Amino acid sequence: MAADHVQFPGAMVERHAGSVEQVGHAMGLARSAVHEVTMDRGACGQLCQFLPAILSPVFDLGLDALYSSVDVLSETAANLRTTAESMSATDAASGQRITRAGDSGREAMELPL
Repeated sequence: MAADHVQFPGAMVERHAGSVEQVGHAMGLARSAVHEVTMDRGACGQLCQFLPAILSPVFDLGLDALYSSVDVLSETAANLRTTAESMSATDAASGQRITRAGDSGREAMELPL
């Protein structure tokens, strides 16, 4: 079934931005907890004291990913909000132009390409 009109779902994108922001806050909480948790050399016992040295680079990579994720999620939420606002404004302005063109009695509508 064909739709009578096409409209950008700005409210849905706004809600999605809110969800992304919530995930970013949760990741930020995890990021701040990392400073409270450390693994000392005695955690692995006598036989496995080599493990912290082996695992440390892996933990560092995970920590870097965690830090980056928080920043990227925050930026993504902001970009989603900006896009929703811009697209909704453009959608409304285009709808008004089309409505005015149809109401003016002109035969041809001038649409931007």
